[in-house]
Amino acid sequence: MLRKISFSMKKIGSLAFASALMMLLVVATGCLNDDNKIPENCYDGILNNGEELVDCGGSICPPCDPCENGQYDALLGETWVDCGGECDPCDPSFNGVQDPGETGIDCGGDTGVACGELCGDGLLNGLEQGVDCGGPDCEPCPTCCDDLMNGDEIGVDCGGNYDSNIYLPCDNPNVTCGPCPAGVNCTNGIMDGDELYIDCGGANCPECEAILTWKANGTALVAEVSVTAELDGTTLNVGGLTATGAGIALVLEQPITGWIDGAQVQCSMASGSSCSYADPAANGYSTNFGGGVTVEISYIDAQPGGFVVGTFVGTVVGMTGESMNIAQGAFQMAIQ
Repeated sequence: MLRKISFSMKKIGSLAFASALMMLLVVATGCLNDDNKIPENCYDGILNNGEELVDCGGSICPPCDPCENGQYDALLGETWVDCGGECDPCDPSFNGVQDPGETGIDCGGDTGVACGELCGDGLLNGLEQGVDCGGPDCEPCPTCCDDLMNGDEIGVDCGGNYDSNIYLPCDNPNVTCGPCPAGVNCTNGIMDGDELYIDCGGANCPECEAILTWKANGTALVAEVSVTAELDGTTLNVGGLTATGAGIALVLEQPITGWIDGAQVQCSMASGSSCSYADPAANGYSTNFGGGVTVEISYIDAQPGGFVVGTFVGTVVGMTGESMNIAQGAFQMAIQ
């Protein structure tokens, strides 16, 4: 019994010593993380530990080889991505130069690469005028005089980094690219400044998009032909027509609360408000024949030139008594 106890104590002592030694090695090599666990090291063939590439870069592992990082490091002497300078010579079919026989930079001819395939690779190549833009294949390059909010602009033709190579200069030399007026930011998810709604409308933001969508017995519909909202006295009329001929019309009487954010309107035979739907075959359904539809107004500026946002759901009934389920209805549009 004493020998067993002695052996057990020796075993426990050895384990404790081994554990202490392991902890000492871990601390000495800086391998502990905030959770006091040993993370994967920089030689496991896995992209982890915040590495830039597998087993290199980040705050723990050695820096990555600039000749293998997939970037064009001109400051390090490269003449194109991971080649030239102190790296291996560039392949003629991938060197950032339009060589004899190529249609554009690194495309066409014997390269086997269509120039249009290079739009989106983050490089100035193909037939592009700017990085991934311009020319016959890519989207037009942004400028600060195209009446659009594009590139990294935060307003229409203002607030971008116009010194970067994603922008082309304006054709009009009298146009000066620069910051947006004070308080203008059409990308912050807030309705501020003179915006008509969140990040849209007003003098400096893109025009607000008109949207009207719903499901009729599970079929998703989008009013892409027409979308309208009109105030007739205190009555709000919302409607739209799809390309297939389906349409919906909401005739909403002003609720007791008035037209305020959060207002709710019940469409029914007894309420005075109605919801009507026509399917592509021109079969009509309405709350005037039965059923009911609930309309919730999440935002409204109830005046001509204002804006309205809301949802609707419920059931409309045909003249012969058949029901049509209306679900996931949503709208946002300017008020005429």
